[in-house]
Amino acid sequence: MHEIRRSALINYFAAVVLTAGAAVVPAAELVRLPAWVPPWALILVIALPLLEMIWRSGLRPRLRWNDGGLAVVRSFTMSVYRWDSIAKFDEEFNRIHIIFADGGEEEWEFDNAWLWSKISKSYAARKGRNRAALMEALRTGRERGELVRPPASPPRRPVVLYLLAVPAAVLGQLLVL
Repeated sequence: MHEIRRSALINYFAAVVLTAGAAVVPAAELVRLPAWVPPWALILVIALPLLEMIWRSGLRPRLRWNDGGLAVVRSFTMSVYRWDSIAKFDEEFNRIHIIFADGGEEEWEFDNAWLWSKISKSYAARKGRNRAALMEALRTGRERGELVRPPASPPRRPVVLYLLAVPAAVLGQLLVL
């Protein structure tokens, strides 16, 4: 199974920043808590939806493929295509365009740090690599993919992402004391 994902580094960094921000909420007196509500409960109520947002928008979306076809995994949905329904792939700066044999098109975005590509020649040299990998998969999938099922299972949530809420709740509890 091969895949193109958004940057885990960028998204985990965002998750850490958001959970740290959630930990500060009770101590910052942005919300007046009744005495019976522990600060860690408020932090979990704030942090868990934020972590779900990071999962849905940054870590779940991907293109997955095998010899049988391509799966486009989005925030809430997933589409599966056999190789014979795809004509070609085009790549823009941070987008893959899937051009279908019937003339339709689907677009999928991946992370591409524009500034980093201006600073690092090796990072800039990655341009077009995703398209090349997909075109090679298209070629080999058409040759031998008729007997293989396309990837149809969505990716599973990373437990470690949601465990970030625990240190946030502990940190928030310490800040309130």
